[in-house]
Amino acid sequence: MNIRQDHEYAHSTDALFALFTSRKEIKAKQKALGSRNLRVAECRKQANGAIVRFVRDLPADVPAILSKFVQPWNTVEQSEQWRRYENGVYRADLTIDIANVPVTVKGTLELEPLDDGCVNHVRMAIDCGIPFVGKTLADFVGKDCTRIIADEYEYISNRLDSG
Repeated sequence: MNIRQDHEYAHSTDALFALFTSRKEIKAKQKALGSRNLRVAECRKQANGAIVRFVRDLPADVPAILSKFVQPWNTVEQSEQWRRYENGVYRADLTIDIANVPVTVKGTLELEPLDDGCVNHVRMAIDCGIPFVGKTLADFVGKDCTRIIADEYEYISNRLDSG
């Protein structure tokens, strides 16, 4: 399953990048989104970007057919490698590892400047190679990722607007 979303903000790429790469902001966002047992393993800004890695438990409303693969709470590790480009664009290559769930989740976030703010181009691919239920499992994880992405967009929009 592939996810393609574009989220517009009335704020600069620098402001958005700061939220994505702040240990304090990561913790606040994940708590607001219902995560538990959050641990920010790495959050290090560099001259041309940042490295972010955090682990948290996320809830899932699991259908019976997938209960062998996905639990009601799952440990999820997210890693982001951010780079800043001269044109004001920030790009993160990201991977998401869901413990004991046989799917691969990879994608990118690209913060592109606009005249009146910026847009975050969210691109993700979710795959599963298990015969028979693999597509169902990848679709389930993809739909859950889509829900989380929408919740994050709402949270970030409100957070930026509140100053």
